Amino acid sequence: MIAALGLGACGQASVGPPPAVSAPMEQISAASIPDFRAQAGMTYAEFTAQPAMQRYALEGLGVAGTAEARRFNHAMANQVPGLVAGGGGAQALVFSGCAPSGCLEGLSVVAIDIGTGDVFVGVSDMAGAEKLVPNDRLEALLRLTSPSQSWDDPIRTTAVAAAGP
Repeated sequence: MIAALGLGACGQASVGPPPAVSAPMEQISAASIPDFRAQAGMTYAEFTAQPAMQRYALEGLGVAGTAEARRFNHAMANQVPGLVAGGGGAQALVFSGCAPSGCLEGLSVVAIDIGTGDVFVGVSDMAGAEKLVPNDRLEALLRLTSPSQSWDDPIRTTAVAAAGP
């Protein structure tokens, strides 16, 4: 019993894996957070081609050069313009794209928190759905705004236009 108390006091008595932690992003001060709303309407490629936004490219996120990056790029071949999605107290600039033969073959999504600059990156294809840069808050926002409540089925500009003002 003394051993159990000792472990509990050190925080070692927890059962199960530790909670997931988002991939570390370069700390961004509130003054240096770009106006992400102004980037809506661009594709992810156009967005990351801007020098100030290159930290949001796969290279800047530490994903480039991996098999996951190749999956992401394949599933982002046909990009749709990004949009601002909001709900549950969060807002994000959301980019998505589909594989060359369509979204059933593969889909990639990037969400950037407008207030903090935090990022979520995921890919879903025949090999499964994988969060390349996890972020619980942004994943919840993607689920909340998704037609099917799934992060890998993000809201698209056509859905926003159909919803009206």
